[in-house]
Amino acid sequence: MPDAEPANDNIAIEATPFTRVDPGTKKKKLVLKPVPIVIGLVFVLLSLAALFMFTARAVRFNVSPIPKHLAITEGFFTYRLGERFLMLPGDYTIVAELSGYRNLAESIQVGEDPDQDFDFEMIKLPGILAIGSIPEVNVEVFVDQVSVGKAPLVIDEIEAGLHDISLRSERYLPYETEIIIEGKRLKQQLEAKLEPAWADITFSSLPPDAVVFVDELESGSTPAVVEILEGTHQLRVKKPGYKVWQSELDVVHSVPQQLAEIILIKSDGKVAIRTSPPGVNVTIDLRYRGQTPLSVTLAPGKSYQVLLSKAGYEQIRQSIQVEPEEDVSLNLTLNPIVGVIRIQVQPEGGELFVDGSSVGDPTQELVLTASRHELAIVKEGYATYQTTVTPQPGLSQQLLITLQTEDEARVAAIPQAIITSTEQTLKLILPAELKMGAGRRERGRRSNEILKDVVLTKAYYLGIHEVTNKQFKSFDPGHDSGVFGRSLLNEDKRPVVNIPWNAAVRFCNWLSQKDSLPVAYEQEKGKWQLISPTTIGYRLPTEAEWSWAARYAAGPAPSRFPWGAAMPPHKDSGNYADESAVGMVPYHIVGYTDSFRGPAPVGTFTINELGIYDLAGNVSEWITDYYSVELERDQLTDPVGPESGDYYVIRGSNYTSGRFSELRWTFRDYGIEARRDVGFRIARYVE
Repeated sequence: MPDAEPANDNIAIEATPFTRVDPGTKKKKLVLKPVPIVIGLVFVLLSLAALFMFTARAVRFNVSPIPKHLAITEGFFTYRLGERFLMLPGDYTIVAELSGYRNLAESIQVGEDPDQDFDFEMIKLPGILAIGSIPEVNVEVFVDQVSVGKAPLVIDEIEAGLHDISLRSERYLPYETEIIIEGKRLKQQLEAKLEPAWADITFSSLPPDAVVFVDELESGSTPAVVEILEGTHQLRVKKPGYKVWQSELDVVHSVPQQLAEIILIKSDGKVAIRTSPPGVNVTIDLRYRGQTPLSVTLAPGKSYQVLLSKAGYEQIRQSIQVEPEEDVSLNLTLNPIVGVIRIQVQPEGGELFVDGSSVGDPTQELVLTASRHELAIVKEGYATYQTTVTPQPGLSQQLLITLQTEDEARVAAIPQAIITSTEQTLKLILPAELKMGAGRRERGRRSNEILKDVVLTKAYYLGIHEVTNKQFKSFDPGHDSGVFGRSLLNEDKRPVVNIPWNAAVRFCNWLSQKDSLPVAYEQEKGKWQLISPTTIGYRLPTEAEWSWAARYAAGPAPSRFPWGAAMPPHKDSGNYADESAVGMVPYHIVGYTDSFRGPAPVGTFTINELGIYDLAGNVSEWITDYYSVELERDQLTDPVGPESGDYYVIRGSNYTSGRFSELRWTFRDYGIEARRDVGFRIARYVE
């Protein structure tokens, strides 16, 4: 190793030049200390927790039954604290699950209340029900009255809870039961033991080998044991050459019956009788059987005495006998018995008709059979004379006839009744004086029943019946009177209802034109008015005409009620709100029965003294008068009501009337629109 050089103690030490650090070019290092960071995070979390605890609401979910799993799947952060959840206000979705139940998924809204409860009910899954029958027959199954098929069957999904189960089979009694379905996809079994709905019925007959029919269905030959369903049945036993045996049988299920031996009777023979002339009366063994040509049946094995008779002819007596199912024909001619009719006519001339055939000059001697004949004498300038005569054998009758002029005959020939082209009969009503309305002290009086003195001077015709559905449909084929409860109002012979006043008026005009009469109504400013002066066309009766024909039919001392002075009505007095109307109308007549739930066919009840039906009961009736409650101080002559108004008078009680006041003769109603208890009848003046 070389020797070190000796230190030079004289070497000069120089200072290094100082340069300032440029602050823009050098950064300080950030040093993260863990403790402050942790403390800061803890503070933030505690602040958030405190904020959550301060703003959250305590929410409890009451779910029945208690689910196995409960979760909140949508919404803000939640925290479970025992039975409650801490939740911020807002929208959430709750989900719950439990075996055997449908999954629950419900949306809720948490409000501002500090404590909130939500209740939920979990729904069971459907159950499974197997249904069979003993015996296994063709049986239809109903669940809650709805058919679900034929047994045996398995209903894969039936909701949990109580259900009605019924089984129906043609030959078995209905099976009814209830079953509680557990649900939760559990399978349950129902075996229905069916009970037979028939009984064994034993038949025998003399002679045997007769065919048995049950309700027209052939069911065997005697002797026979027939299974017949429970109920009432029509039995028929037939054998050629014998009369049909018929009876009614009540069968109780499972209760056998042995009927008494059926004794069959040999069947009748037939006799056909024809005569010249026809129309001869036939009596067999003193029993009237009709007129020829005639066919009758007679029991075999005996002799019958036949008597043939006809006015104006000699009688024929004859004995006949028939065998079973034998056809006998009688053709007989009767000898005429004649009489003499001598006729003399003043003034002379003209033409005589006998039974529609001309026989020449009216003054002559006629030889006619001793029966009823129609005579007519026609002479120009005179009314046709008509009469009937019945010649007497061995006697001469004389007729002295004085012909009348047309005017003389017209007065004498005013008919007591007329018939319209729609087969409505109107009776002649002669005029008189009457009082309309009721005194102030009369029990049940209404304020519109003002007393009025009335004089009728014009004879008029009034329909004996209310207009029927059949008659009204000749005018309006599409009309339907409707129903009242279970009662059909539209039957042909029942009075037409559910028509407004103007429809009744239009019917009257239509019928007038149909019968070649002037119409009674015309339209003015859109409203129907009675033509003035009144015509002889068909119309609704005036209130005065109706009152006279109804209340005064029995004489000058009118009764309070159609049947007399006091309640209740006599039996079969009329068609009112009887016991069958309970629940259908506000009031009914306790203890009264008239056999009709709704209106009766016209003419069912007693006719009044003038020959008019149903002016009380059945249906109320439209009147031609405008409705008014004005006080009239002067006597009224042939009144037709006020000149104007908004409503029309309705008179007469009806099948819905049950109150004391509305059953009285003087009760007045009013209206304009159609009602199910209001119809009408027609009237007209005499020419």
